[in-house]
Amino acid sequence: MNYWARHISLAAIAVLLVGYAATTSANPVSERGERTTTVGQETVQRAIETVNKLVGADGPTLVPAWLKAAPAGMTRPQAKDAVFVYLVQSAPDSLKSPASVPRRCRCIFVRPEVAKRWTEDNSKGTGRLQLDEKNFLVFVLLHEVGHLAQSTRGVEFSELDQSMLNTERNAMKKAEEEADDFAAAVLRRTAKAATVSSTSLDANWVVNELSKMSWNMQAFRTLDEFGAFSIGKPSVFFDGDYTHPNLALRVLRVNDLIHSTDETRYLLEAFKEARERGRKSQQAQ
Repeated sequence: MNYWARHISLAAIAVLLVGYAATTSANPVSERGERTTTVGQETVQRAIETVNKLVGADGPTLVPAWLKAAPAGMTRPQAKDAVFVYLVQSAPDSLKSPASVPRRCRCIFVRPEVAKRWTEDNSKGTGRLQLDEKNFLVFVLLHEVGHLAQSTRGVEFSELDQSMLNTERNAMKKAEEEADDFAAAVLRRTAKAATVSSTSLDANWVVNELSKMSWNMQAFRTLDEFGAFSIGKPSVFFDGDYTHPNLALRVLRVNDLIHSTDETRYLLEAFKEARERGRKSQQAQ
């Protein structure tokens, strides 16, 4: 029973692939001129298991698109509740998102090479903590489920161009924040559940990962970009494009939504104040 409890999210849904293959041969990855990959299957599959446990009835069920069969006797989910997750190949120098909801597809693309590279790069440096790729992916996937649950589409990161640094609000950034709100609400509810369970423990591992991410980003701002806080340096505190809010700001905001402590609020407000100093400095030029 414990085995099935740990794997129910996959075992209960993978049979859907058989019916899906019989009705359509469309591949949204190749249709978009991209290629699937086998890299990261195990890590992403474990992340999917955790996401399905955390989301429960509040969102769709994620299905690894690369699975071909499931244990006999498991219940087939309703097709409308299933969302296929595809592993998509990325170039070594790609700056694309670790995951996204592509246009005109109720599915999720995960770029495992990007996720692995991001966690490795953001674990390097003085005072940094080692980030865990699987727990990072759980948060990323919860964010994408938030897009699906709210019928908004995640937009790919744009390549960073200094001329694009901005603090402007728009509908795309609002959709990103709303997807973060969904992820934060799921993590807060499950991590703070009155009864300790494997689900609440999984949630707390992800919450801990977000705290580690925030710590590492603070180390970057304090040590690698010494003095950036006092002037609100745009490359540190502004948004990198017109589709996504600054990632460090997003992590601080999500941590505050989950914990709601004086400390998390102070860190969030301090970041916003530095950002405002940078904005006013630019306006004065």
